[in-house]
Amino acid sequence: MGFLEIENAGKRALEQFPAVKRSCKRMYQLASVAASKEKFKSEGDVVRVSPEDGYEYFYGYYDKSPWDATDRFMIAIKAKKAYRSVAPKEPAVVGVIDTQDNNKFYRIGITHSWNVQQSCMAQWMGPDFKTRLIYNDCRDGKYCSVIYNFKEKEEETVLPMPVYDVSRDGSFALSLDFSRLHRMRPGYGYSNLPETTENDFCPDTPCIWKMDIPSGKTEVLFKYTDMAAFEPDESMEAAEHKVNHLMISPDGKRFMVLHRWFQKGRKHTRLVTVNVDGTEMYNLSDDVFVSHCYWKNNDEILSFLRKKETGDHYYLMKDKTQQYRMFWPELKTDGHCSYSPDGTMIITDTYPNRKRIASVYLCTEEDDRSRRIARVFAPFKYDNDCRCDLHPRWNRKGDKVCIDSVHEGKRAMYIIPVEHADTERYERTAEKEHSVTVLLAAYNGEKYLKEQLDSLIAQKGVNVSILVRDDGSKDRTAQILDDYQERGLLKWYTGEHLNVQKGYLDLLKNAPESDYYAFCDQDDVWDDNKLLIAVTELDNMDNDKPLMYYCGQRLVDEKLNLLSVHTISADRSPHTNFLISNVAGCTAVFNKKLVDAVNSAEPEFILMHDSWLFKICLALGGDYYADSSAHISYRQHGGNVAGLNSGVKGKMRQVKRYLDVFEIQKQCRNLLMCYGDRMTPEYKTLTEEICSYDESAGNWMKLLGSREFDFRSTSLNGVVKLKIFLKKL
Repeated sequence: MGFLEIENAGKRALEQFPAVKRSCKRMYQLASVAASKEKFKSEGDVVRVSPEDGYEYFYGYYDKSPWDATDRFMIAIKAKKAYRSVAPKEPAVVGVIDTQDNNKFYRIGITHSWNVQQSCMAQWMGPDFKTRLIYNDCRDGKYCSVIYNFKEKEEETVLPMPVYDVSRDGSFALSLDFSRLHRMRPGYGYSNLPETTENDFCPDTPCIWKMDIPSGKTEVLFKYTDMAAFEPDESMEAAEHKVNHLMISPDGKRFMVLHRWFQKGRKHTRLVTVNVDGTEMYNLSDDVFVSHCYWKNNDEILSFLRKKETGDHYYLMKDKTQQYRMFWPELKTDGHCSYSPDGTMIITDTYPNRKRIASVYLCTEEDDRSRRIARVFAPFKYDNDCRCDLHPRWNRKGDKVCIDSVHEGKRAMYIIPVEHADTERYERTAEKEHSVTVLLAAYNGEKYLKEQLDSLIAQKGVNVSILVRDDGSKDRTAQILDDYQERGLLKWYTGEHLNVQKGYLDLLKNAPESDYYAFCDQDDVWDDNKLLIAVTELDNMDNDKPLMYYCGQRLVDEKLNLLSVHTISADRSPHTNFLISNVAGCTAVFNKKLVDAVNSAEPEFILMHDSWLFKICLALGGDYYADSSAHISYRQHGGNVAGLNSGVKGKMRQVKRYLDVFEIQKQCRNLLMCYGDRMTPEYKTLTEEICSYDESAGNWMKLLGSREFDFRSTSLNGVVKLKIFLKKL
């Protein structure tokens, strides 16, 4: 069980005790920040766009864009101290930032109804998204919404209800009970008016309204009792109900709503979709937990939620059906997701982790890939209900996003440029028609071999040739390989019975000329763009030196059902990876320069073929790309030669392997013998230090006390220190 799983288990255990939960979270994060070696405010191309005048600036929620249609003007909320209260009584200023006039802030009005999460729901109005904007206020003792004509620079009209979401054509809006929401979910409602339903768990009063914008006419769509009466279950008995997160579909015909209820402190959420006239309700997802959602189009909704079969992940669901697909399984934490205007990219974020660091990720559906593009630190002053979520929002062109962040000490708005979808990079790579030789070591692999071979043949964007070495199989492996060879799909040969490591080195010696090479196991299944992604990254590097790419893996059972996702720590330092690499050979892709270097020496001992190639790559001045995303399905079954350990017993076996089997020093001595005269001074020195650490007390103490190696894992850091201490390196 990893940190994330432990943290989530702790959150669930303390769900009924919020005060205790907050205290434990604070102590845990204080200890983690104090122990962390990561000391930074921001990472990535994060550029401040709001003024530095002592005030706090932010926009609000993730499902709306602060930019107008021209991408010049950005809505912003200006306040004094947005960390003392979730819904302050003090008014805030509503205005716009002119990004073409030195980011000057222009005031357009005042709001008395705002909160730290969604501000005052300020948003540009359709259909042109540049002439008018709307925001919520409290006037004459009532909540309302104000339409401001940006072109005429004047307030146009005041509507009788606050808005939550506005249809894209600007014809109508949806609203909810902001006073009840304020009590039950601090930071999302307004504090101006007292809640009249506080003592009623399921009031027979309105909870969702529809308002016609031209006339201001309102109608009740649902009461709390209506929501509770729709497909009720036993968890609703004596439960307290609320609704939140209304979002209208792009065509304005349906909307989604999160229906939440609390039974004895336990929270239950379901995602409901319904026509805007209140008909045709559909229970889209009801497995206890649903969080942030976004309409991809009129028929599909993306959300971070729970499915009983596969857990908490991002899922794309088809409305009014139970059809869904899971994406980016490596992203196991809740975030605020939204699609780019052209629908090719998805932006999302994370909440601050135990080190108070929040991240922004750029994702695509096509290759099921997520890429972190920024990280920011969140000071403890902004925590719990008064926290500052990043809420990434797209501009209209789709080439940048805006976040709210506090990494400089105050709430401020920042812009992060976004490269267009990686699909363009892949298309450029595919045009080059690179050759890739896949090297597969087979032994008694008849059960799964065909599936793997078919996934290799299906690779797109590169010219694949397959070379298989059979290690003397006793089953039908040879017949399967003969069949594929007769069809011209691969070449294979039988060699003497060797171990896995030497088998792959033999494959390298027999491999044909190729631009790139890839190791492959016999029982996995590759995504059809796995090699194209790898080659694209390698193509952007200096091909005159040794290069290697590797990625994460989806752990699946024998029938390819997802078990979990093994993500690699892509931000580990090269020296850390040199000591113990996190490369899995079945994901490795490398260039001819590295193959030539490997074939030029005959080592007496190597630990594993993947770590051997990786050490050679770095030792000879090469480079590598560690892709944290998973692009293969790594099958877990009883016949695995090597596998990823899970559970307590699995972790204990892994620790024992690290202590007793991983002979790192022995492999480094072979590296010196084979390549000592060719190694860079940096890695020759490092290798010599590893080889001689146990020759004197001084050397031993130096390596034992070294802070150079950080495996981004407390347990692995501890095991490595123990190996050094016991002189088992």
